[in-house]
Amino acid sequence: MSDKDQIKSLLKEAELYKKQSLLNQSKEKYFKALQIIEKSQQLGNREKLMDAVQEKVRAVEEKLTEIDEAPEVPELSDSMQHLISKRFSFSKDKDTAAIEGAVALAKFGQYEQALAEFKRLLKQGVLPVVVAKNIITCLLSFSTPEAAVAQFGQWVSRESLPKPQLKQIRTFLNSTLEKKGIKTELPKLDEAPAEAGKEEEEEDAVLDLASISIQLESGPLKGETVEFDVTFQSGNSVSVIIPARRKDLLDSFKTGMELSDIQCFSPIGFFKADGVLFGKTEIKDGPKQGDYLLEIAINA
Repeated sequence: MSDKDQIKSLLKEAELYKKQSLLNQSKEKYFKALQIIEKSQQLGNREKLMDAVQEKVRAVEEKLTEIDEAPEVPELSDSMQHLISKRFSFSKDKDTAAIEGAVALAKFGQYEQALAEFKRLLKQGVLPVVVAKNIITCLLSFSTPEAAVAQFGQWVSRESLPKPQLKQIRTFLNSTLEKKGIKTELPKLDEAPAEAGKEEEEEDAVLDLASISIQLESGPLKGETVEFDVTFQSGNSVSVIIPARRKDLLDSFKTGMELSDIQCFSPIGFFKADGVLFGKTEIKDGPKQGDYLLEIAINA
């Protein structure tokens, strides 16, 4: 491979990592490109190219500094966390209500507490596949892809869960990473037994949705179709995020409105559904502060 091709490949990788907020990896690829540029005798515009790449490095470093200096998410008191968990737990089933409470903590920016609660539920054996997928979702949404992959690897190495359950979780993690454009090697599993247990079948009865698209029927964007990544899912209820800058999109969604044309995309296919928007909440804390969380009940 020529120096020019190597540089193009490295810059492409750096941009991909930057888009996925993997800034240290992006910076590393830029540096490797710079090393090749400095040593190359084949490039006619070497100085200009070095300046351009160095500018990219400076932009990444500024973003890293901004993240380091960002104010920490304020921790809520134990009583306030308990209130959130209780207030947003709707199910009569005790286990499902506990999961809903943990999801609510994450939505309110209390990620460490949400993860601790999910891990407690997993240790107790409460709907392990559902809880494990929520742990993965939480790590992907508010930490890094590496953290999610490392967590899965830990479950595999410690054999924390039965193989059929790990297989479901691996499929979920792999499809989510692929949708984000991230290619990584996940720990391999031995072949699962031919017959999965009843519990796994029941837990997997609801399809995991990676994204949904909605055709807007009112507001300034009437007639347009918009796509959202699913941030959290609990049963047939999904949560998606609208960035604060999309005021035009915010005005198109009203609490209580019926959505008659929803395309739902899962790792194994897609289907059409309708639903109801039952929540529209501004995120007050955390990395998505100022954005809005839409909560939609899907009727397949």
